[in-house]
Amino acid sequence: MSKEYVSDVVPGDFLETWPPGQDEDTNWYVEQGRGKEKKRVPIAWINHESIRWATLPSSSWLWLILKGFAKVIIFGGGALLLLQLLEIVFLSGRNPAPYITEFFLPALLYVGAPCAAVWGGVSFMEHFFPSWIYKDPKGPLWEFNRRTGLVTAFRDPKKKRDAGQIAWQSPFAEFDGYIHSGPTHQGLPLYYGAMVHRFREEALPLTAFQAASANDEDHKALWNFWLQYMDSTAPLPDIPLFEPHRSKDPVTAEHDRRIGRNSRYWRNMDDVTYKQKTDEMYKRCLKEFG
Repeated sequence: MSKEYVSDVVPGDFLETWPPGQDEDTNWYVEQGRGKEKKRVPIAWINHESIRWATLPSSSWLWLILKGFAKVIIFGGGALLLLQLLEIVFLSGRNPAPYITEFFLPALLYVGAPCAAVWGGVSFMEHFFPSWIYKDPKGPLWEFNRRTGLVTAFRDPKKKRDAGQIAWQSPFAEFDGYIHSGPTHQGLPLYYGAMVHRFREEALPLTAFQAASANDEDHKALWNFWLQYMDSTAPLPDIPLFEPHRSKDPVTAEHDRRIGRNSRYWRNMDDVTYKQKTDEMYKRCLKEFG
């Protein structure tokens, strides 16, 4: 992908994921130590100097995936069962009793009930015991540092001894952006972004910020975002995510002073206008990268 960027164009998902009103403290804290030595330390963050990324451990994702799968089975399977029952009663005119006793009720008992138990159980734990589900990450995955211009990949934090250890570190300028595609189960294309080092075997998937999707303009917009964010001679992308941090970045602060930008431009925006701005960003992505 091109190394030229269009200012302030980001994936439309960014405006939905990070709406106005963000707390100035955008760190993700975890607790370390025990007793009097216990303290909260940042393990990941998004600010004017760097973006360090971490994610939930695999055990947390397992519970959340099970909950999502159970919901799909309940709603999807329930709809199919109901449609088939309606077809028997109103279209074919057959006696529904055999279908209900031999298929409908067993499906509810042996499939629907366990899925409902999983969904309800995980939801219960999320509400009353969130720490059982949302466990602290063991370490960061990667970091883009606007101040130093470096991209850092950390070792897999699944192993405690590897958590926080640097796997490789290289200047952002030495990476190129790529869009890869692969077929879905239906044979349709699915796109995802990645950045690859020009000279060494170093690569970083970009799906943490933009999941694989059926269009490629979102991934081009994401690469566009990284190009502007990592350009320390240019202001930060003007999106709600960075508004609390704009005054801390000298280049951005000077730019905002020169154009007379309202320091609470996004945070003072009403919901209707913000929805309009979000729609406009999707259209800009399509226009620039479609």
